[in-house]
Amino acid sequence: MNDRIALAAQDPNVVVHAHGLLAEFNEAGVLAPVDVASAQAVSRLLGETDEAVTLAAALAVRGTRFGHVCVRVSTLRESVVVDGREAELVEALPWPEPDEWLERLRSSSLVGDGSGEHPLVLSDDRLYLERYWRYEQQVAGLIRDRLGRGEAPLAPATEETLRRLLAEDGETTQFRAARVALASKLAVIAGGPGTGKTYAVGAMLVALAAAGAETFPLVGLCAPTGKAAARLGQAITELARDVGDPAISAILEQVTPQTIHRLLGWAWGRSRFRHDGSNRLPHDIVIVDEMSMVSLPLAARLLAALRDDATLVIVGDPFQLESIEAGTVLADIVGPAADRPAADTAIAGKVTVLDRVYRFEEDSSIADFADAVRRGDPDDAVERLADGGDRLRWVRSPEDPEFAAMWREVTSQRSRLVDLANAGDVDGAIQALTEVAVVCATKRGPNGVSQWSRSIELALDERYPGLRWDTEWYPGRPVMITRNDYNLDLYNGDIGVAVATVDGLRAVFERGEVRTFPLSHLPEHQTVHAMTIHKSQGSQFDQVVVVLPDEESRLLTRELLYTAVTRARRRVWVVSPENVVRRAVSRSVQRASGLAGLLWGAG
Repeated sequence: MNDRIALAAQDPNVVVHAHGLLAEFNEAGVLAPVDVASAQAVSRLLGETDEAVTLAAALAVRGTRFGHVCVRVSTLRESVVVDGREAELVEALPWPEPDEWLERLRSSSLVGDGSGEHPLVLSDDRLYLERYWRYEQQVAGLIRDRLGRGEAPLAPATEETLRRLLAEDGETTQFRAARVALASKLAVIAGGPGTGKTYAVGAMLVALAAAGAETFPLVGLCAPTGKAAARLGQAITELARDVGDPAISAILEQVTPQTIHRLLGWAWGRSRFRHDGSNRLPHDIVIVDEMSMVSLPLAARLLAALRDDATLVIVGDPFQLESIEAGTVLADIVGPAADRPAADTAIAGKVTVLDRVYRFEEDSSIADFADAVRRGDPDDAVERLADGGDRLRWVRSPEDPEFAAMWREVTSQRSRLVDLANAGDVDGAIQALTEVAVVCATKRGPNGVSQWSRSIELALDERYPGLRWDTEWYPGRPVMITRNDYNLDLYNGDIGVAVATVDGLRAVFERGEVRTFPLSHLPEHQTVHAMTIHKSQGSQFDQVVVVLPDEESRLLTRELLYTAVTRARRRVWVVSPENVVRRAVSRSVQRASGLAGLLWGAG
């Protein structure tokens, strides 16, 4: 005990009262204090004395922190990764033998099959915390219910408008996706960036609006973050404007994009949603964009709140990063259809994967690189990156001449942002926010967000002496909201900028319209001269500087790199040595989940 007290004095992550297997895995960095404490508490409550069972419980808790819905007992030894520790050292820990481990779990009072009151559920070799097992079963059951409801024929006028917008030159996947969505109670529109997912959704709504206000359904348009919801709403408004029919535009103006939490009616004081299985949403159609960012618990609550006769349209990119919280909901629903023609099953007919890229047709170097990354082909990815031309540029090191060119681009743009904000040009400053983004894999470290933000602000100090004198606020300071504020209608991920106005320095944001706030009124926020790749999800920028860490990290995955690269509309700079690019492309996020098997009958 004295040894552990000494260790705890040096490392706050060491749990003093852990012993046996829990102690060894805690000291190795595999288990955090919360994992150990949770497993100890439940074992003590139910009288469990088997160390192997308590270790499994702690690993199940750990799994949810890393986005897993469950842990696979048979592969835990090979799949657990600890940042900063060699894989061989983790594998050398005293892991129980899988078959024996499973037998000990089956005979434990902690573990059940979901039919009784047990804190853990074992299904085949998948071990769940009970509530996550219930979420998974609930989502699968509610989706299967929708699959069995059949399709309704489209009104001739609606189909005619849809065909005019999406299939004038022959039937397209966009047309099929929108048609399935209008005819079914569940539809999934999946695809990478620039494949026209949003356009298909917009065309669907325009076709409904063309029939007149009397028949237009009540539509709930939502996304996990405020900025993603606003982008979807803006895209639909622009499409309605392009159609050129004032009546259609007037109808679609009534469709207000919002976050999923706001749609469900999150109440902070009650810590629950107003709409649930006993108080359903009133909407006829609910469209959820950026579904890859939706966690399993949130998906369960959303599905439970839908009316049985409502239509659910799920939109997103199954290849990019999943929710920070537990779950791989979109990827599991899309299943094998993401990479190949799917089997003839009920869900296969509801999933449409758009594969034609419209955004990069003039120069496909970005799309080709992103595709190589998605496929996990490091040789092709490196070749594409080396031959990327002006739109795809590779910065191998700070000594690379490309680094100087990239740095000039970043600092020039940030200086332009300061000039516009200082001149009181609100529209110009907001537009400048979307010109360049620096996205990093890590928050801290030599190539993390903190270092890049600091370097950019120091460059601004040199160009504008006194700009940041004795204050965190200055014209051109870009800020990201980090906590939802429903009263101000500002949400986690919204990006704004400080602009000089006649009333003094103010923070301005665009959410369909420009909104101005006194600096003291803003909810929690941070400077975003650079941001993590996770925080960039749901955003688009003209140019994106993608910064990867030099060292080995579990964060380096193809999904991370793919997400970063696909934030760009015009140009990507990849700041990374070749070996790191290869490692990132070669490693995929392997989250444990049973949802795909429940829906597709496999795994």
